Amino acid sequence: MNDSLLKPWILRRAGRVSALVLGALAASAGCATSQGPSAEAPSAGAAPGADTGAAASAGPAQTNLLKASDFNDDKSLPWTTSFTAPGAGSAEVKNGAYCVTVTNKGSNNWDAQFRHREMVIQKGHSYTIQYKAWASAPTKARPKVGMSGPPYEEYWYETVELGTEPKTFSGKFSMAKADDATAELAFHIGGAMASAKEPFEVCIDDIRLDDPEFRAAAPAGDAAAAAPKVAVNQVGYLPGAIKIASVSNAATAPLAWELLDGSGKPVARGQTKVFGKDAASGDHVHLVDFTAHKAPGQGYVLKVGEEKSYPFDIGADIYQKLKYDALAYFYHNRSGIEIKMPYAGKPELARPAGHLQDKSTRCLKGSGCDYALDASRGWYDAGDHGKYVVNGGISVWTLLNWHERTQHLGSSSADFGDGKLSIPEGKNNVPDILDEARWEIEFLLGMQVPEGKPLAGMVHHKMHDDAWTGLGLAPHEDKMTRSLHKPSTAATLNVAAVGAQCARVWKTVDAAFSARCLKAAERAWAAAKQNPALYAPPGGDKGGGPYDDTDVKDDFTWAAAELFVTTGKPEYKQYLQASPLNARFPTEVDGVASSMNWKVTDALGQISMAIVPGHVDAAWQQQLRGRIAKAADQYLAIAEKEGYRTLVQRTPAGKYEWGSNSFVLNNMLVVALAHDFTKQPKYLDGVVLGMDYLLGRNALGQSYVTGYGDKPLENPHHRFWAHQANGKYPKAPPGAVSGGPNSSLQDPHVQSAGLKGCVAQRCFVDHIEAWSVNEITINWNAPFAWVTGFLDEKAKK
Repeated sequence: MNDSLLKPWILRRAGRVSALVLGALAASAGCATSQGPSAEAPSAGAAPGADTGAAASAGPAQTNLLKASDFNDDKSLPWTTSFTAPGAGSAEVKNGAYCVTVTNKGSNNWDAQFRHREMVIQKGHSYTIQYKAWASAPTKARPKVGMSGPPYEEYWYETVELGTEPKTFSGKFSMAKADDATAELAFHIGGAMASAKEPFEVCIDDIRLDDPEFRAAAPAGDAAAAAPKVAVNQVGYLPGAIKIASVSNAATAPLAWELLDGSGKPVARGQTKVFGKDAASGDHVHLVDFTAHKAPGQGYVLKVGEEKSYPFDIGADIYQKLKYDALAYFYHNRSGIEIKMPYAGKPELARPAGHLQDKSTRCLKGSGCDYALDASRGWYDAGDHGKYVVNGGISVWTLLNWHERTQHLGSSSADFGDGKLSIPEGKNNVPDILDEARWEIEFLLGMQVPEGKPLAGMVHHKMHDDAWTGLGLAPHEDKMTRSLHKPSTAATLNVAAVGAQCARVWKTVDAAFSARCLKAAERAWAAAKQNPALYAPPGGDKGGGPYDDTDVKDDFTWAAAELFVTTGKPEYKQYLQASPLNARFPTEVDGVASSMNWKVTDALGQISMAIVPGHVDAAWQQQLRGRIAKAADQYLAIAEKEGYRTLVQRTPAGKYEWGSNSFVLNNMLVVALAHDFTKQPKYLDGVVLGMDYLLGRNALGQSYVTGYGDKPLENPHHRFWAHQANGKYPKAPPGAVSGGPNSSLQDPHVQSAGLKGCVAQRCFVDHIEAWSVNEITINWNAPFAWVTGFLDEKAKK
């Protein structure tokens, strides 16, 4: 679950919008709280009462720690805003100045603020601050240099009166504390600072933080602009599969291309096909089809004119390691267990067990229950440490569905057997993929209301911290109180569905666990029928996302399908036959061409019915398979209309939605199943095209996967894999997939990156603070593992 802190925000997870007003947590906002210094108390090293007179002479550019001092290029990064609810506002660059509009000042000074991070304040160094500031009406501001996280110590601050005309302010301090590699310069303009009536505007310009001993590094340049214009899958291509590259070139006539081997020798030639203007990227695109070249090799380069691609391989083994890395994501994000070597892969990724206090998790105050549950297992949902039943449900379903698909339709079940994954349960005579899935299932079962309690059989919607925590925080370091939230019908039906799936999967593996799963599933079904409209409140967002859902007909249909596949009972069959949702396979999720996400789940049940033999008769199963193939045809038709041949479609407004890559992944899963059912090569081609897009054949030349490609994902939004925010934490391990481009740009980082009005595929930055475009989640890595396993299996045939 995303956690941009201290602001109203819109969470769109895989095509679903939830309005969240986040609680105040100063760690991300870089503000003082009850845990930090008070608004007026000076802290060690502070030198308040700075000169507010004439401008001091500007120092040399190389001594300025700030990466943006004026805003003449219409960009403000790394300056961003942070608003603590009810504080609210926005920012923009206006006439070469950075201007923040406050529409609600909030209660505390830090409830409305803007800040600059990405700098180091060093012990023994002396610093001078200088800036111009003004406001639309007289008000106050409180700039400060200090820690961006607990205990929020301040090294310098002052309170200044702002008028309607620009005025230069200056100050100085010496750093007496230890080096701070995650310091920030922030301006608090909310609460008692705000004497102007809302809405009001505060602007800054010509701002400097100088250290005479500092020397700025040379600018790194625009990474996006440096990406090759010949976009390829940076990992590689399967010898017998389709091989397509996309080329950004304004030429209206075909261009000559060459495929160079690792030694630079041309091994294939041809002419590009002119696609034309690609609306999703803004590029004029040519396509290169080099499918005919099947020879395995390393270091191939595609050359079009003078432009060359990143190097890539052709081989049957290109996804062999990636499928395991994609699955390792789940071990790394386990709750309640030590993550240790050798399973962690690298020592820096090891950590103590997190949130052992979840062993006895009590209900949130006012939620109406008097008991504690063991919620200690499970996977952390995304960048935060929350655990949500409705997102865990589809995630673990996807892993179990992969297992069932390999059993009934595939040939690679042994690749995921006992001892194949790097997890501590290896060599226990249970397939490793089931061991990993069970860790989450134990959490889901543990969230069920006990017998004898009100709403017995229902399932608590979620559990998480009572307030938001900041970036750079290992699970075992999180000391925040964590609570159960009220049960919901959606969560209950997730447990009914996954519990039924679990019962049939474990029937021959662990009969006792199978029986436990089925009992929980049928209890959940009965409870949901008694409470069919118990919805998660949309405002349950303090410390975690709401995952609210007021339409659960799809969840009932999914649960009935899984229970029928497992038991064959007439009750579930009759429900399915009466459900209008069972009369079609969905191809739209909240206006986006896709079949499922955490909120829209009826397709999951139909997929299980189409795969698992037994209680579903042959004619019904064949009908379901035909519907899935028809949906796959729609996704292939989308790719044909895209210059970068992706399986995601823009909305009618021309946008990519939150988690756009998740739509690609779920559509790839549907297309892969169509190949299983029909054996038609076009469907395998479609899965390949989707993977090519994710691994670099896109407008940015960006691989959206950590550790893979010449331009891999490096800085996903994650509490523990937070090296960019704090060097003491590790970088992400390989195999995590980013949500990718999102036209709505909800977080302050991307809003300050000069991306306003960006064309869909270009609405992305690889930065840890860019949570609306660079989040990672269990429900995105699950289909990524699924389709990667599929492609590796097909490569071996």
